[in-house]
Amino acid sequence: MFKDFCRNSGKAYQEPIKWCRSIIKVAYITVALIVLAHVIWFFAARRVLAWPADIYVKDYILFPAVVLTTLTFLVDRLVNSPHIPLTVKEYLSLFLFIVYSFYLFWTHDIAKVLLASCILPIFASTLFSNVKITRWMFWMSCLAAILLGLKLLFNNRLDSSALMEVFVVCFMYYCSYLLAKLLIRYGHDHLETLMIYNNRQQSMEEQLKLDPFTGLYNKKTFDNDLLRFSQECKGMKMPLSLAMFDIDHFKNVNDYCGHAAGDRVLLYLAQILQSVQAENIHAFRMGGDEFSLLFKDCYAEEAARICEEVRQKMALCPMRAGDEKSITISCGIACGLVVETLPDPLTIAADSALYLAKTNGRDRVVIGANAPEKS
Repeated sequence: MFKDFCRNSGKAYQEPIKWCRSIIKVAYITVALIVLAHVIWFFAARRVLAWPADIYVKDYILFPAVVLTTLTFLVDRLVNSPHIPLTVKEYLSLFLFIVYSFYLFWTHDIAKVLLASCILPIFASTLFSNVKITRWMFWMSCLAAILLGLKLLFNNRLDSSALMEVFVVCFMYYCSYLLAKLLIRYGHDHLETLMIYNNRQQSMEEQLKLDPFTGLYNKKTFDNDLLRFSQECKGMKMPLSLAMFDIDHFKNVNDYCGHAAGDRVLLYLAQILQSVQAENIHAFRMGGDEFSLLFKDCYAEEAARICEEVRQKMALCPMRAGDEKSITISCGIACGLVVETLPDPLTIAADSALYLAKTNGRDRVVIGANAPEKS
């Protein structure tokens, strides 16, 4: 699950890349330490070296300084290449430490100590939370141990004691692999728990933004969005429009048809408003039979066109109230190029426009005075 989560998220994809690059940095430091250790030993104990000075310098200083550094540089370039798959980058960055460990126990005789160094890439692979990579590190470590055994065989030094050391080290690799796999599975379970908790938190936060009956945004969200839209429009010098709706003679619907019928009318209008919502248009239930639409980067004329469509669709509502031929709505629209005094005057202006729509016969859309026009 973690692997899928990483691949499906742009941010999550960057995390394994970050760890690959961190491993490469550690690889450079490791090569530097290998060379530095050999240089220090060359000058500190040159009188007791088991090899001639020229061979020591070639095999223990120049070889790691040139070959291992070049290999690390090449892997570094591949890890930073946009054309290499992520999984390949993960394998390559960890494979460096297999190479370093193999170099050390191939050139030194303290095999049982150096072989244990291959445990490091096995545990380092847990950074990527991928059991396949960890398993691959385990098999590479075992292969390195087998190659060391072949070296001892060719040098006629493969006795029962050496075989036992190789066997014990391979057993240590396997135990390390099992433990690393357990850590990965623990991480998966922990991540799944965190994701479930996070999803529940997001769901609860989203529910707090909504009107529980209609599913539209509630009054509190309206206040927050109005302030946020005002600030965004002010910064970008965009128009902000607000439309306020009121169901005409809604009290008659409840009185003549019952509250259940009134609820169906509210839901009918909510569905219409829900259908016109967009990234820059949010629909709200303000309370009772009052609704609103908030338009970002939209002049009054465009807002009025959308509100007129809402009014016409509402007239098709199958419910009736007393002598009324249809259920109608009135709408008032205010628009402003956001200045310091918004958002409060926008609400007042929209409410005044709604009042005009009511007093002028209802069932209409009215644009408030002083609304700026699109140039």
